[in-house]
Formats: sequence, C-alpha cells, structure tokens
Amino acid sequence: MKEHGNVRVKTSRLEHLVKTAYRRFIFPCVKLPLHRQRLKLLWFIWQYWPILALKNISCADRMKLLARFVRIDWYVVHGHLSSEIAHVCTELASRKARSNEVVIEAGCWNGGSAAKFSIICNMLGYRLMIYDSFAGVETPPLDQQGRENKSFFGEYSAPEVLVRDNLKRYGESEVCQIVKGWFKDTLAKAPVPYPVRLGYVDCDLVKGTEEALSGMIPSLADDGCIFSEDYHIKPVHNMLRDTKNLERFSKRPIVLTALGPKLAVIKFKDGHPKLARV
Repeated sequence: MKEHGNVRVKTSRLEHLVKTAYRRFIFPCVKLPLHRQRLKLLWFIWQYWPILALKNISCADRMKLLARFVRIDWYVVHGHLSSEIAHVCTELASRKARSNEVVIEAGCWNGGSAAKFSIICNMLGYRLMIYDSFAGVETPPLDQQGRENKSFFGEYSAPEVLVRDNLKRYGESEVCQIVKGWFKDTLAKAPVPYPVRLGYVDCDLVKGTEEALSGMIPSLADDGCIFSEDYHIKPVHNMLRDTKNLERFSKRPIVLTALGPKLAVIKFKDGHPKLARV
C-alpha cells in the first residue's frame, strides 16, 4: 500500500520496485519533464494493449491510433496514464457516434489527452468539445478552499495557442471545439446542448468536478459515461464515492466504478433520467 495523492492504493511488488528505482536513480538525473515522460513510456507503453482489440475500428486504424498516441507521448507533456486512455477508447469504441453526439473533455492542460481523443473521435464520428480556462487550476474563494487539496491551485496552466497547435500538429483539430472559461461560467451555466456520449474530467478540484458534472450529467446519453482522472485526490475521491453528490444533477440512479489509482467512471444504473438542476 502507498499514499497516492492522499488516497491509499495497492501496488504490486514489481511496480513498487520499479518506481523506487526510478525515484532513486533516474528522477534526480533527468531534469526535463518531457525527457522523464519519454523514459517512463518504456514502462507505460504496454498499457495501451487494449487499443489493439478495439471494436468498430479496423485493424489498420488501430495500429495508426497506437502509433499516433505514442507520438503524442513523445512530444507533449501530459499527466495521464496510458491505461486511462485505453479505458476511455475502449468505452468510446463500443459503438460509433449517433446524431449530434459529443465527447467532452473538462481540463486539457497542454492538450495531450485532447489530441488523443480527437483522433479516435474522428474515426468514430464524434465531435470533441474541450473546456478549459487556460489559466491553470482555479484558486477557489476562501470559504471553499477547506475541502480542496491546495497544492494544485494555479498549477497546469497552458496557453490556448499551445493547445491549438498541439491539436493541429498531433491530433484532428477539425473535430474539436474549444470552450474557454472557468467551468462555473461554461459547463455549470446550463447542460451541454448536445447528447454527451462520454466525458473526461481532469481538473484536480471538487469544485471544478461538480461544475463539470452539473453540465454533463443532464445531457448524458443512456449508455454514456463520465471518467474522472482525479480519483487519487482525496477530496475528489470522497465526493465521488457518495453517489448522492452526483444524483443531485439527475434523479436517475448512478454507479461509480474505480478503474485504477487515478481513474473512476460514472454511469447511469438503469431507467431513464428525470433531470434536476441545482
């Protein structure tokens, strides 16, 4: 067991040995984040294996998808794991897009995950809507800071022009729409005006997660789902585990499933939603 962002998670002995060796012998010698990411790819690249078995995508396109994902890993600094992208792709590829369906990413940093999602969205016929402030993780008002992990405040800022350049260079920018602003002024203002097939939330805050979910859950397709990449952050973890916090945005029963140390997925349990805004 170890503390991972304040949440205790199980690790195998081999994983523990590899991470210990990395921290002791490699991390102090490799200064640039991109170079560290390239080295870690030797370990994490194997987590992409589910992409080779994706449904509704040809064998040739699966190989192209994998090659392009690795290219993004090589050139764009990001904070996600290969296994997390594989989970998202497996869910999304279970069927092709229906009329006007979209994929939502809430929080994109440098655009690494967005570039990856844009590629598979293009293959399956989805549009990708990317929501970000481009000002880093929000510093909430003082009266709301007590329930957050303050170490993330102000982190992960990237200029919009960099994200657009990465989408154009490494992804499929023509299927993307960028919505700039704090989530309180975008996603939380009103439900997404299109059926949401899949959402991906990476904002490091309880406040931001709630705001993103309030805009996505009411528009979520019957078989849709929303991934949180912040399940390792204790305040977010605790909020998500109590599904009553999620059912404020829909009277439809919701289930949450942990998929890894950082990733969890939200789905409707059954029935049809009766929407309730808060």
